[in-house]
Amino acid sequence: MSRKYQLIALDMDGTVLNDKKEIDEETRSAIHEALAAGVEVVFCTGRSFSEMRDILKDFPDMHYLCGESGALVLDLQKGETLHREEVSREIAEIMMAAGKRKDLMTCVFSDGICCVKKEHMLHMDRYQMGQYQKMYEKTCNPMEENVLERLLKEEGPVEKINLYHTSPDERLETRKWLEQQKIQAELVDSETSSLECSPLGVSKASGLKSLCARLGLGMEQVVMVGDADNDIEAMKAAGMAVAMGNANAHVKAVCDLEVADNNHQGCAQAIRMVCGEEAYNRQALEQLKVVGGEDD
Repeated sequence: MSRKYQLIALDMDGTVLNDKKEIDEETRSAIHEALAAGVEVVFCTGRSFSEMRDILKDFPDMHYLCGESGALVLDLQKGETLHREEVSREIAEIMMAAGKRKDLMTCVFSDGICCVKKEHMLHMDRYQMGQYQKMYEKTCNPMEENVLERLLKEEGPVEKINLYHTSPDERLETRKWLEQQKIQAELVDSETSSLECSPLGVSKASGLKSLCARLGLGMEQVVMVGDADNDIEAMKAAGMAVAMGNANAHVKAVCDLEVADNNHQGCAQAIRMVCGEEAYNRQALEQLKVVGGEDD
């Protein structure tokens, strides 16, 4: 019997990763089991390739990565870029001005590498990103000067720009300022107070569509598992949308199925429900809907 769902796309933070930023053994095993069964499992994340490198070492059997919120799609086995989108110079200059207005921590993804000003990276707790500081110190390219200014001067590629704020209110103020500039880009809230900027029309959905086109699959054959606003477009485009128990209300409003939270193997549950249901019957899956378990 041919499988209805051929590709499972997994968000990382809040989905594959628990609150300790770790992958539990159940989730790790479920991913390997699905890959061994011939189902493509793809990390569909806002992270850059450099931020994913260590995690991917545990998944040598994974074939593809949909990173940078769809701006960069990689063939992991061949080490090739399958799809890339870049922010225009005009948009980058507007984002640079926005960052300078409030001395925001600006993170730029350039050719799959996360680039950050060194001074900002040493004080990430100020920008509500302290839990990622060790990861950034290990995986990012620290620069002495303004990151965007340097990359624009060197004419380096810019696939995505994140602005990290000290508070959600500060992020909202930046959003309003960017709208006044009539910026033509995709702006998505993430984390506590960060704002992601991608080229117009680029999202996790567009990245998955480009990958599916390569693989000869339709989006109706995709399952998207996520928890936050930057997952919604992909969830709407996928054949099945699965919300983690810890997902926000916007995500739960568009999902077909809700599983346990990221601290209670919800991601593993989603993978096994999809791969283990012989008939892949949507109604049967919906009847299995659960919420996050009690704390141990």
